[in-house]
Amino acid sequence: MKILTTSIQQTTLLQLFLTVAASLLTLCLGAGLAAWRTANRLEKPTYTVVRRLPSAPSTHRRCQVEVRKYEPYLIAETTIDESSMRKAGSVGFGRCAGYIFGKNEPRKSRNNNEDPEKMAMTAPVRTIGQQPQGEKMAMTSPVRATGNTKTRDKINGIKSKGKTKVSFVIGSKYTLQTAPKPLDPNVKIRQVPSHYLAATTFSGPPPSDERVGKEREILEQTLEREGIKILGNNGDGNGETMVYGYHDPVITPNFLRKNEVAVMVDGKSVGKGQS
Repeated sequence: MKILTTSIQQTTLLQLFLTVAASLLTLCLGAGLAAWRTANRLEKPTYTVVRRLPSAPSTHRRCQVEVRKYEPYLIAETTIDESSMRKAGSVGFGRCAGYIFGKNEPRKSRNNNEDPEKMAMTAPVRTIGQQPQGEKMAMTSPVRATGNTKTRDKINGIKSKGKTKVSFVIGSKYTLQTAPKPLDPNVKIRQVPSHYLAATTFSGPPPSDERVGKEREILEQTLEREGIKILGNNGDGNGETMVYGYHDPVITPNFLRKNEVAVMVDGKSVGKGQS
């Protein structure tokens, strides 16, 4: 009888545990879905898809490379002394989020209201790896794959000493003359001019530097096959690598998060193609 009672108690506790776990899972998924829907409604830069290209057969995964033409837009940008895009992201996100959520000084208006301005969230969060210079070090250290230096750096055991830019898009209702001034001197407001960009898209958590490098390889091989030139910092073909994040990396489930790895390309080399 005692054994039967103990077994019933254990079954009841197990059922209670499973009920609580299922409730928490449902709650988390519900919050994640709500965050995903909210992010999808955020204002984004305006662009037109110019071409859609199947990835080169030799790349690590089959996907589609989208070539876009972007209209000009404003960003709040900060530069981090860190070559790892993922490591730099948390620091840069905090600085730019501070600006968006009120760490700013509004331009003087007619009513002279200079209280901090809370600005609307937008998407995506932009992370851009600059072309680095190298410093010799042990082969065991991680290397960020950026531009055409990635293979050379792996062979020579070089750790990149680059910088990473992190930025938030500023809503289209603002101009350079009307956007609030950042109180943090590390945050700058600038306009991104009209440009052409090629991107791969995938779901999951914010990508590791290794994943960014693999996506960059897809872009390089696919664009080379199509005769499309990647723009470099100095026009030398060794361009910056951009990572765009569209969804909250904490609340939104991995399978709903949208990430993009992109490079700027020469619009003259794009051609008309087929969308």
